[in-house]
Amino acid sequence: MFIAHIPAGYLFAKAIYQKVQLGDIRYRSYMWVMCVGAVFPDIDLFYFFLIDNQSVHHHKYFLHWPIFWLSLFLIFYLYALYRRYRSKVAILGSLFCAVAILHVLLDTLVGDIWWFAPLINQPYALFEVTARYKPWWLNFIFHWSFVIEMLICLAAFVVYRKSARQ
Repeated sequence: MFIAHIPAGYLFAKAIYQKVQLGDIRYRSYMWVMCVGAVFPDIDLFYFFLIDNQSVHHHKYFLHWPIFWLSLFLIFYLYALYRRYRSKVAILGSLFCAVAILHVLLDTLVGDIWWFAPLINQPYALFEVTARYKPWWLNFIFHWSFVIEMLICLAAFVVYRKSARQ
């Protein structure tokens, strides 16, 4: 996934909004947490470019490990259950982790994800983007999967426009 993480997070947030027990959490806070969580695993790009000198694929960092987000989700969710959904931190933390898991799932479409890291050093992707063009990002833009990203962006725009009219 290249550009559609925030739109996908937005769509996910809109889809589950009525089903989530938010208590007195404001809608604006909910949406902010969901949209930031949708892109948060890519914060490792700062480390990738500024410190690591691009020596390791950024999907190998722990912020792209499914076990990291699943474990955090479980901790927050169990705490939310324990507090009977009265802890804003637990609720928002669970949602943040859930949408970060969505990020990793979307990256699995054409980006290598180490699904069993740190136990197994093996990347998995549903489809491969072959390196044909320079700079590297053109390979993603000219790949069929970019159409899916554009459709996600379009769907998010349509949902946003509909909700803005109400």
